[in-house]
Amino acid sequence: MDHAAEGHKAFERQEWSVAASHYRIALQKSPGDLLLHYRLAISASWLDLKDEATTEFEWVVAHTAASSEEHRVAADWLAGARRGSVARTDARDMDASVKDDWAGDSGVHGRIVWDEGRGTQPLQRYQVHLYAVSPDGTATGISFHIRTDREGNYKFAKIPAGIYKMTDNNVGTPRWRLKVEVRPGEDALIDLGLDNSVKTRDDFPKPS
Repeated sequence: MDHAAEGHKAFERQEWSVAASHYRIALQKSPGDLLLHYRLAISASWLDLKDEATTEFEWVVAHTAASSEEHRVAADWLAGARRGSVARTDARDMDASVKDDWAGDSGVHGRIVWDEGRGTQPLQRYQVHLYAVSPDGTATGISFHIRTDREGNYKFAKIPAGIYKMTDNNVGTPRWRLKVEVRPGEDALIDLGLDNSVKTRDDFPKPS
């Protein structure tokens, strides 16, 4: 069995326990595989396995360039874990995970739906991220993570105004990758669906 491939399939389905089990086995054969360590760290964080998530994120930080997305996400999570607060990839409710020094008076909310071949359906308990970026698209290290409710609704509250990259998957293949600009005091409404998916709009295309 190709445990790495099976782990990636489970990861894309957000089946964290299954993914973690496969990644642990796959790492025995490929101990230097960055993606395996990174995705195991994320899976462990969703499963509240803090010690394992810490170990894996520390490995990622030690083996990646400071400018890489993996390094920034890992360092962000570790900083939050040390403070006993935020920067977690496992936000379980409708409140954005916000560091004390990341608080603001703006927000982003909306509803996420997708056509699964049976008509448009809300994506329940679905993960969505906001990564703050500078005007040239460079990540600043500030990020917020959340899940939708049973109706597909999400809400990031009390975040700083600024420019963000909104995506549902920063590791694999996302359905959305949008540039979002939030003004001070604004609660921006951004619904996610087929019309603004990467199939029709990609504000942060990966280099070929």
